[in-house]
Amino acid sequence: MKTLLDIVNEIDSFPYHGSTDYDQYTNGLWRFYLPDDLRPHGYISNFVAETMPWTSDFHLDARSVPKRIQLLADSPATANKAIATLLQTTRDRNIFPCLTGWRNEEFRVLGARSDIRIERAGAHLLGITTTGVHMTVFTRSRDGSELLIWVPKRSSSLKVAPGKLDNSIAGGVPAGMQPFACLLKEAAEEASLPEELMRRCAKAVGCVTEFSAKDGGKGVLAPSLKYVYDMEVGGEVELRPADDEVEEFRLMTAVEVKRSIVEGEFKPMCVMVLIDFLVRHGVLTCEDERDYAELVARTHRYLPFPTS
Repeated sequence: MKTLLDIVNEIDSFPYHGSTDYDQYTNGLWRFYLPDDLRPHGYISNFVAETMPWTSDFHLDARSVPKRIQLLADSPATANKAIATLLQTTRDRNIFPCLTGWRNEEFRVLGARSDIRIERAGAHLLGITTTGVHMTVFTRSRDGSELLIWVPKRSSSLKVAPGKLDNSIAGGVPAGMQPFACLLKEAAEEASLPEELMRRCAKAVGCVTEFSAKDGGKGVLAPSLKYVYDMEVGGEVELRPADDEVEEFRLMTAVEVKRSIVEGEFKPMCVMVLIDFLVRHGVLTCEDERDYAELVARTHRYLPFPTS
């Protein structure tokens, strides 16, 4: 049977910062730069750099070390138009499979010095860090001895991870919306949770980061940052599906959640958040988990791009 660290290695698959593999891998990648900013905001694979139908709004310098792709624009508005035009053209030509999941929803480029935005489905083509908000809703057994976690089962009709288990509440944070406002929206839409309860009981508990190299690095490089919340509720609170994305909610013990992670029953995007929850609540400890220190470090890994 796989270990939790095996699962983490599959999800957080980009080489770890400071390792030999990291240096060798990143040396071959392109860096993506925004106007008037010396900091790279993404890594781009050779496959994407060579396949993307770049416009004159982007300058590619293959002779620099490392290789650079510079967005040329004199304002946030023109920068956003350039990115949108590039991705729409790419989508129209059906070049990258990830763009079939076009959302008509924009993410803000995290850490950008102005309001630069990118279509959610195309963010990882440019290696842009995406942002999400995830909340674990839990209660306790009648004698108080056991944590019980509210776990949704995703609809079998969804294109992404159909039938998989998920975080209690989760969603991407669109441009122009604060994380907690997004959480309120998702909680109402996904789990029928009233705003008054959310404002009273939901607690911000930190961030979780991960970096996935999907498709062997040939398609997309996917750094992500998730704003994490916990909410403890009483036994009278029941989570119920409010849309067609969730088939049902079930209460699972923390031990059952851990086992289901290892057995691959959870949507990959939510696993790091759940491991962080199990660590913070003392379900995973250094006494009974041999990879404890590594798991703690990997749920809060370094991202080589600005986050503020």
